Amino acid sequence: MRRISALVLGLSLLCLAAEAEAAAAKLRKLVGTATASNGVVTAVPSGTTVIDTESIKCANASGCLIEAQVIVQAIASSAGPWQICVLVDGNQAQPGCPVQGSLPTSNYVVGTLRTNTLVATGTHTVQTEIVMPSAGNYAAWQADYSVYKN
Repeated sequence: MRRISALVLGLSLLCLAAEAEAAAAKLRKLVGTATASNGVVTAVPSGTTVIDTESIKCANASGCLIEAQVIVQAIASSAGPWQICVLVDGNQAQPGCPVQGSLPTSNYVVGTLRTNTLVATGTHTVQTEIVMPSAGNYAAWQADYSVYKN
């Protein structure tokens, strides 16, 4: 019985330590936000298409966190999975490019993505892309790129 109690106590302490570690988020100060958007229906081929490219400057000596919040409205000629991706200096921002679901052939759907990446001081290229299962269209979209001091 003492072994079981000690084991339960040990597991409880590990869980509390893990919760405390997960709760320790770093607060950062917002430097500014750049917003890009368009409502023009645009035809796109199957595969990857860049829909926005921005230059974002980090002036903080200890680096910055670039956060992107993107919303895209799309439709395809053949249904299938689609993605929204954000790349910073050619590398996928976290958490990558999750599948938004199946893109239909009738009625536009809206997908969203929120990403972040730590960068060094300097100017960085941020691109928003969509990955289509077949030829189709994107319509209304907006990308908000926020820079925080690290």
